[in-house]
Amino acid sequence: METTDAYAIPEKINQMNEMELAKFLRKEISEEKLIILDFQYIQDEIECWWSKEKNNDNFQVLKFKLMNLLINLLHESDSYYFSNLGFNRSKIAAVCIKNVFRTDCHRLSLLVHESLSSLFQLTDIKYDYEEHKALFLKPSGEIYKDWGNGYGAITPHSDDLYENLNIDYLSLTVCRDITKTPTSYIFPRDILKTFNDLDLCKLFYLKARFLSGKNVAILKERERNILEYSEKYGLRFFLDFRIDNHTGERMQAVDPGEQYLIDMMRDNVSNFSQEQSIAETGTFLIVANHKILHGRPQMNIDKSEIGKYTKHSCFIDTPRLLFRSKGPRNEINFYE
Repeated sequence: METTDAYAIPEKINQMNEMELAKFLRKEISEEKLIILDFQYIQDEIECWWSKEKNNDNFQVLKFKLMNLLINLLHESDSYYFSNLGFNRSKIAAVCIKNVFRTDCHRLSLLVHESLSSLFQLTDIKYDYEEHKALFLKPSGEIYKDWGNGYGAITPHSDDLYENLNIDYLSLTVCRDITKTPTSYIFPRDILKTFNDLDLCKLFYLKARFLSGKNVAILKERERNILEYSEKYGLRFFLDFRIDNHTGERMQAVDPGEQYLIDMMRDNVSNFSQEQSIAETGTFLIVANHKILHGRPQMNIDKSEIGKYTKHSCFIDTPRLLFRSKGPRNEINFYE
């Protein structure tokens, strides 16, 4: 079993009494925000560029060109977010960008996805035991929930909490979605609305066991505190409310006597409304993986129709195709 290093609680928090700590935690989680940007003003330029470059098969060259085009076209007020996502100083938990492009083309979508992910300084991690990049309906997907390639709803979670490496960012780009099934997200402040001061303080010291699920071909496990604080990142949450068909609850309290805290949060995830992204071609969403949880409602398509889309399992005829990246932040910052 993989475990974390010793969990160090900052001295200033250690010295707080229960009331002070609860007040501090509530203030921190209340300030996190989602930013929505509209790139309509550069969309024609992107489409024109692609019409000239689409016969070029050199992906890395195309990505370099597109990144430079984006840097030159974007307003400074928009490119500001490339270096300010997920930090204590900014309180920005997620950025949703609409109208980046309009052509339903998996090559263009992947190029935009990789270019914007790199500009946000996301270092993509690919594990050999996980299908990673493209998310679309796979064979037998109609019987699964809590799986990116399935039909059912995906319960809010942060990614890869069973891994040794922390995933700072997750990004998703919509190539196509005729089902209009948006990515949903929920802030920790909504999950903790019903917590009193005592339970909120207990949560700060709660340790949980995280298990991998169907998305990973092997069983992985890690124990970690579900809350951390640092001056650089502020509060970071490690939460996963998915229930896997095989391994069960993906997040379980190490001490069974503290499981009620997780159960309270799970009830709130079910009872509070979740915000939703834009399920349209050309939407790019990036979240600070430990600041806001993401998920998805059940795919908006007749279940009986799924078989005809999964017969060939390819990009061309699937009704919903997203590209995904996830990984740590590249600390080499060219924008500050």
